[in-house]
Amino acid sequence: MNEIITILTSRLGNQIAKAFVGPEYVPQHFSIGRSFNVHEEPVSDLCSLSRILQKLENEPTNTIIRGALVDGKRGPIPRTKETFAATPRQWCMIDIDSLAWDGDSRDQQAMLSYAAQQLPVEFQNIDFWYQFSSSMGIKSGIRVHLWFWLDRPCSDVEMKAWLSGCPVDMRMFNPIQIHLASSPNFMNGAVEPRILRAPQSHSTTKRKDQTKDTRSATLASQTAHRIM
Repeated sequence: MNEIITILTSRLGNQIAKAFVGPEYVPQHFSIGRSFNVHEEPVSDLCSLSRILQKLENEPTNTIIRGALVDGKRGPIPRTKETFAATPRQWCMIDIDSLAWDGDSRDQQAMLSYAAQQLPVEFQNIDFWYQFSSSMGIKSGIRVHLWFWLDRPCSDVEMKAWLSGCPVDMRMFNPIQIHLASSPNFMNGAVEPRILRAPQSHSTTKRKDQTKDTRSATLASQTAHRIM
């Protein structure tokens, strides 16, 4: 089954990426823009999703959203709920921000494992794709984007119910919320922290398929599964 990932490209070439200036890492404001060209890219598994993420890492005028372009819309369009409809997706990006961590900040695998442990059991001991967020290494805590492939498409409502109580940014499950995929810029004396920030695969040695009662009428059973 093929899925779709919606990619927006700034019509005016706006840089949709964070930037830090000087030795104090002063964050710079960036404008997302109001008008976008839209491209819907087919994806079928974690591997095909990862190829898109690797490509977008070096394309700062692009960003991802969960919504699908409404039928009949053409040309440069605004990023609104009138132009993009909420759509169940078999992929998801989970944004974990400022998760307290008192371990070794150089042990990225330990940090990733700890981050995944904060999620429902279906997301643990499975493969995922990750990208440390722009502020990782600048601000305290674990700050990472975790990309998963699910066993079936899940709506924004389902994802919020599934992840209820977890330390994640629920704004990601909004049809027009941008998913930053480009690497940040460090300028005028700002030195990039020694973090492997580029999108990477986190693989496990075991397969674990499980279901969980989420106490939601719309979510009887979900399984994020490992791509073998």
